[in-house]
Amino acid sequence: MPVENFVTEELLQIKLQIVLQTWPLYRTLDYTGAQKTKAVPEHISLFCDTCVKETFWEAYIYAGEDNRCGFSQKEYKCRNCANRRVSYYFCWARQSDNRTLFFKVGQYPELEEQVSKTLEKALSPEDLKLYKNALKLRNFNLGIAAVAYMRRVVENRMNDMLEVLLEAARVHNAPAELLARHQEVMKEKRFAVKVDYAGDLLPANLRPAGKPNPMTILHELTSDGLHSKTDEECVDIFDACRQTFEYVFGKMRVETEDAKNFVKGMALLTGKRKAIEENPA
Repeated sequence: MPVENFVTEELLQIKLQIVLQTWPLYRTLDYTGAQKTKAVPEHISLFCDTCVKETFWEAYIYAGEDNRCGFSQKEYKCRNCANRRVSYYFCWARQSDNRTLFFKVGQYPELEEQVSKTLEKALSPEDLKLYKNALKLRNFNLGIAAVAYMRRVVENRMNDMLEVLLEAARVHNAPAELLARHQEVMKEKRFAVKVDYAGDLLPANLRPAGKPNPMTILHELTSDGLHSKTDEECVDIFDACRQTFEYVFGKMRVETEDAKNFVKGMALLTGKRKAIEENPA
């Protein structure tokens, strides 16, 4: 991974929060600058199983504490309930060339494979197991294997994703010629073709002008260049693909169903009103 340069202590603190909260074990933050920072952040943000929501967690940092001494450990507890705790084991040390390295070597409880209830319901038991395996591999910095599992799940559910996107496109009044291609693409064997069509179906408000189409990240799952990428690079690919997949197959599915039910409800009310007007008591 490239060496990062932090021009302020605040920027390094923010980065360390991200590393503790989300990075897999043994993924190394290699950086220069911000040499005054010697202790891990006092606060981080994590999901608390007791509070059933994202909360702030805090650690005790004493005055003058220096964690940059090789291997060290720090415990955080939920500020909201004060019951849940998480311990991080990490290595943090300066190098002879003024670079500094920081990486986690352990975490308890382990970084969880959290899958939303909405997504759990949408996936078959087989695909859910594959998806959780992908998350476990990602959390141990085995990005290449994680991406392979992710591709399997996305391929298995691509037709279902296209159905969700088709309904969303209809709600947003997509062009008729785009909708007409649906059945043809559903029979298509090439994954890349389906990804392209999924990108075309995505509502315009989710792909504003000048911004990349979120669905294009799924092309990384089919890229030949993937075979030459490192585990850490594949972790980044996995995280981006996961965000797109979970949004479309989870949140967008629910929103689309709500929109369809609203349209049906309005049609029913309109029908009843018309019947009353045609047949007044």
